[in-house]
Amino acid sequence: MTGAGTEQAPRWLARSDARQPFVATLCSVGSVDATLALFYDELGDLPMLERKSYSAQACAITLECVPAEAWALLQKLRRRLPATDVYLQPQSSPRVRTLVCDMDMTIVAAETLDEVAAQLGLGDAIATITARAMNGEIDFDAALRERIAMLAGQPEQVFHDVARQLQLNPGASELLAAAKAAGVHCVLVSGGFAQIAEPVARRLGFDAVHCNYLEVADGRLTGAVRRPIVNADYKLGVLQQVSRKRGHGLSACCAIGDGANDLPMLRAAGLGIAYRGKPMLRAATPCRIDATDLGSAACFMRL
Repeated sequence: MTGAGTEQAPRWLARSDARQPFVATLCSVGSVDATLALFYDELGDLPMLERKSYSAQACAITLECVPAEAWALLQKLRRRLPATDVYLQPQSSPRVRTLVCDMDMTIVAAETLDEVAAQLGLGDAIATITARAMNGEIDFDAALRERIAMLAGQPEQVFHDVARQLQLNPGASELLAAAKAAGVHCVLVSGGFAQIAEPVARRLGFDAVHCNYLEVADGRLTGAVRRPIVNADYKLGVLQQVSRKRGHGLSACCAIGDGANDLPMLRAAGLGIAYRGKPMLRAATPCRIDATDLGSAACFMRL
């Protein structure tokens, strides 16, 4: 289901026609006060029930309306507030109990395999394949195997070097801290490799990490990847498995990612957030972070 343009309508639009409380979360690049003036202008006659402040840049406003009105309001706000990330969801939405995050370009500010390739003088060739895979233009598994085959004979140490140099995306530490403080189970699931994903997971306090594993002999890459490959289906399976083990449904999960291989888990989760997503992911994900940082995800999760 889509609304005006290419925006994907949220699932809650089709679930009920009843008038009910909705929570509008607004996260702005600057002070949220200027944003609120425009928000109130668009609110019109819809009754406002409550306001909660997260920070000088973020707040949540509870209003009462039917889902169609909430969807129309969300679309208007996105057109009028390009420097604000905004989402509306029913107040009755389940509390988030599990958070599943992609790593490359989501938690960390890099495609880590591209960083490895750049250090080895293979940056352009490998980055081109990465971009096509993340945009959903080519098969992820085949693209991964092709890129790793190009690294055959290279030292494993370069992955450890990249891991030490990696920068987190802004707001990543704040998101994990807020989630852990709220008792949310946090899982890192990445198509990247253990030499990088495991240190990132430890650094931020993820409860579990799922990633790919390179075949290594005498400290050098063989050019092969151990199976199973962490692809879109694998990521979705992790989300499903974790929710079952923790005894709650997918509606109590939040998933965050940026690329085509994250789409199935974002669609399955009760709250799927595209963080500065590739065009196809943004078009298919109603909840998005485009202007602010990962700290906004904690607000969308209502932590």
